[in-house]
Amino acid sequence: MALSQPLIEIGGIGKLTRMKKVRIEYPIVAFLFAYLNQIDLSLDRSRWEPLENLREYYKTQISPGKVAEFLVNKFDLKADKLRNLIFIKEAKFLAKIENVLLLYFRKKVFLTEDEMYFLCQKLFELSKYLRNDIEVHRLQIEKLRIEFSQLNYGVIKFKLTKKERAKAMNIEHFLQNEILHTIKIENFSKNIDI
Repeated sequence: MALSQPLIEIGGIGKLTRMKKVRIEYPIVAFLFAYLNQIDLSLDRSRWEPLENLREYYKTQISPGKVAEFLVNKFDLKADKLRNLIFIKEAKFLAKIENVLLLYFRKKVFLTEDEMYFLCQKLFELSKYLRNDIEVHRLQIEKLRIEFSQLNYGVIKFKLTKKERAKAMNIEHFLQNEILHTIKIENFSKNIDI
């Protein structure tokens, strides 16, 4: 795991601190974008169906818990930090431009440690909701969908090429229109040991 530590300003006070970044291989980022898009679309469509139908659908898909475990193991994330409350912000405009330029010139992709922990927390939370033995309120599902969407479209999206983003937007999902041509999530996870 490669860590980079750029300086960032905290709270406008002028104090600088180090923010750890985790280098991620491009195929993993492409998979995460497609997978989070699938989750976002599936949770959105599930609003009109019983939760049991969504649970059945995810029995045939890559489990969110399995993806979270993969990320925890791959990037050596600490289990105790997963219990902490972590908030993330959408990337600023200049950071989005920087991500696009880095992608085209250096082919390096980074997420902050907080973004990685936040993602894993939310994947574990979804995995918990998909268990049959737990009662879940629809507002909890909608809040989770919004958090996945904000991370995906506010941060991860800008780490991919336009072509890869377009491909991932056609991902299969729960209650999809059967007429549309969709791409299976397995096409994004081929070269990843999940």
